[in-house]
Amino acid sequence: MVKELAGHAVMIAKVCLTTGARWSEAENLQARHIRNGQIQFAGTKSGKVRAIPISSNFEKELRQHHGTTETGQRLFAYAYSAFREAVERSGLTLQEGQLTHALRHTFASHFMMNGGNILVLQRSLGHANLTMTMRYAHLAPDHLQEVVKLNPLTALTLG
Repeated sequence: MVKELAGHAVMIAKVCLTTGARWSEAENLQARHIRNGQIQFAGTKSGKVRAIPISSNFEKELRQHHGTTETGQRLFAYAYSAFREAVERSGLTLQEGQLTHALRHTFASHFMMNGGNILVLQRSLGHANLTMTMRYAHLAPDHLQEVVKLNPLTALTLG
């Protein structure tokens, strides 16, 4: 049973790292929420449904995981405690209350550091306004360099 819960915890963590979902959003997914290369999150904090694209390989991995478990329509068993135990065993030190939120923050940080668009990040995270999302923008070291490349005078040659 412990090994099985660990497997669920790994898959839930992968959903969070792939989509930026909150732990509870990922943990409560049902098989019907995975389709057409997307995960549809229905039980969100804002109450709004959001769909996030995933790779076909990850969709296949989620379906295979579900096929090998006895969780009914749910993709995963409740695995928060298994995740907490794994983090404790690893020796990671996280701020109080940030255990699973670290996965969401990691997604957002890497999305921006890899050149992601702040508006796409906002929609992916399901934030109602950009202010909440802006705290991740500073992580892209050259995010303002686009100003040099994209301003209207860059392509203009005055002769």
